[in-house]
Amino acid sequence: MKLWNLTLSAGLAVSGLLSITSLHAQQTTSAREALSMVSNQFGPRSTQWVAEMRGTGGIPQPPQWEVLSFDDRMPGLLYRFNAGMGRVGDMGPESRRYPVDVPVGYFNPGQIGVDSVAAFTIAEGEARKAKVAFDSCDYLLRAREFSSSPLWRLELLDARRQIVGKIYISANSGTVLRTVWVYGDRGGIRIVDSAAPGGAAPTSAGPGITGITGTDFPEAAEPNGETGIVQMRPPSTTITPSNPGSSIAIPPPPTSTGRQPYQPVTPNGRIAGAPASGSGAAMQNDIPDPPAITKAPPASTGQGQMRDLREDPPAKPDPTKPPIEVPSSSGGSSERIPPPPVPPGG
Repeated sequence: MKLWNLTLSAGLAVSGLLSITSLHAQQTTSAREALSMVSNQFGPRSTQWVAEMRGTGGIPQPPQWEVLSFDDRMPGLLYRFNAGMGRVGDMGPESRRYPVDVPVGYFNPGQIGVDSVAAFTIAEGEARKAKVAFDSCDYLLRAREFSSSPLWRLELLDARRQIVGKIYISANSGTVLRTVWVYGDRGGIRIVDSAAPGGAAPTSAGPGITGITGTDFPEAAEPNGETGIVQMRPPSTTITPSNPGSSIAIPPPPTSTGRQPYQPVTPNGRIAGAPASGSGAAMQNDIPDPPAITKAPPASTGQGQMRDLREDPPAKPDPTKPPIEVPSSSGGSSERIPPPPVPPGG
């Protein structure tokens, strides 16, 4: 009797756990389902162009999504909705984004080729390869910079809601564009960013795309003609353009001969100690010799140039005018100036 009661209690506990898991699975909503709910409730125009979608606390999918859509009837050009758990809400116009926090761009829901369920599957595989454990996931769906192509950014969080990883995935093709991992070390944290100089490249390119290792980045074409990761080509390769029969040869980069020692430079721009002229100067310095300073040619009296007035002969006197006599003394003649009167009684 006691064994039966124990078995019954264990069965009820397992049944209750399965019921809770099933209920949570029914309450979660994917991004595509949320957009469909908003469109059915408020019309197709409400989701024709989307600035971004956010969902938090996804285990694995969030219970609710917040949709920020473009609406040119609003002064702030944006309108907010929420959808999830079978309900749709009108959150009103958004006036806090422009002009401080301008959206990156806008995308159409028809461009979404990878739903949030598939994006989580890709992120989970990347975390397993990076040996990073997480407890929940926050979602952001927005446009890529300077394009209308949608992009997933998934933030992986631990039980304390601390970010342990970020993954950027193309919502067109599922290409993993960037991964950022946070490892806790004894002395602090260690960051591994695939986009950092010398960082490790992502190890997966999504479903249907071959994995990448080292520095061989695949050139994954997007439906609208954009590429995911730029392909790194080795030197001395030949790129064949669209026109058959012609090719463009890329020469290899020049071989470095090592770092040159520091050499002082004189005020005229030459290396100190280098010869002033000759082949040695040309090898050490590309600055040409300054032109020699020569004596200026004599002034020409041709038309268009000013002649030197100091060399003109003295002017001849005019015979029609009497000559002007200049007294020899600068004080003048004493006979012409009468003496001052003497006061009486002096």
